[in-house]
Amino acid sequence: MEWSLFLLDFVPLLVFVVLDSLGNVRYAVIGAVLAAVVELGYSYWALGGIDLFSVAFAAFILLFAGLSYKFNDPLFFKFKPVAIGALSGIVLLVTSIFFAPLLLTMLDRYIDLIPVEQQHKLQHPAVRLILADFNLYLGFAFLLHAAATGWAAVHLSRWGWFAVSGPGLYVVILLTALLVIP
Repeated sequence: MEWSLFLLDFVPLLVFVVLDSLGNVRYAVIGAVLAAVVELGYSYWALGGIDLFSVAFAAFILLFAGLSYKFNDPLFFKFKPVAIGALSGIVLLVTSIFFAPLLLTMLDRYIDLIPVEQQHKLQHPAVRLILADFNLYLGFAFLLHAAATGWAAVHLSRWGWFAVSGPGLYVVILLTALLVIP
């Protein structure tokens, strides 16, 4: 599997923070949009197409970057990870409630991207149960992370916000995995 695709949302945030640190919000949002376009191209190259998730991330970047550009206020862009995190958390929880966990659906859809020797292990019923639980707990974790990111956007510096919204997301995912995986 192309693990670098998990960084899809990270690079535009980093570009935004660096350029915003230089003092121009409009350049920062333009840079973030350009980084998102490059990542869409990479996604197309790595997967042979652009999936719905990549398009959704790009759409959120365009929407929130556009608002920040129009109003010359970085706070709008800082709330992009809040919206994505909250929406993702809700989707994960809803799919768990209806006994169709999104992580299992994604696994089944993208199984061909996983090395053959790992595919059999991931289809084992015990592993699928763990992934179903992970789907549920990750939904709650994403909602908590979205709340923390919103708080950071309002109360912390741009680099503090970046630490919570970018790398903080990976910490949340890791902690959730450690909680769920026996």
